[in-house]
Amino acid sequence: MVQHNDIEVRLLRFSAPALYQEMVDIFSKVNLHPYDLHATTVKTEEGFEVTIQFSSSFTQSVTTFVSFEQASKPDEETAIFFTETADKCKQQLIADYFNRIKV
Repeated sequence: MVQHNDIEVRLLRFSAPALYQEMVDIFSKVNLHPYDLHATTVKTEEGFEVTIQFSSSFTQSVTTFVSFEQASKPDEETAIFFTETADKCKQQLIADYFNRIKV
């Protein structure tokens, strides 16, 4: 848990376990693992702002908003977000790999 100016940033795994499991399931379909990314949340009045960081040094990120209902029962919208993010993450990790090979 990290606080920045009264904003509490928590790991997705602990703040929304069902949403985290949905993310893990979708990422595992493209052979990505939880340690390939860093997923956090910021709780708001209406739900969670979810940020997923990835790449070799976690410099790339995507953010979305999910309601409390979606966090407890992920729906098609969250599945689409995680699928698109998994594709971006996979492409970035492949690019990072080939950049390291060139060196």
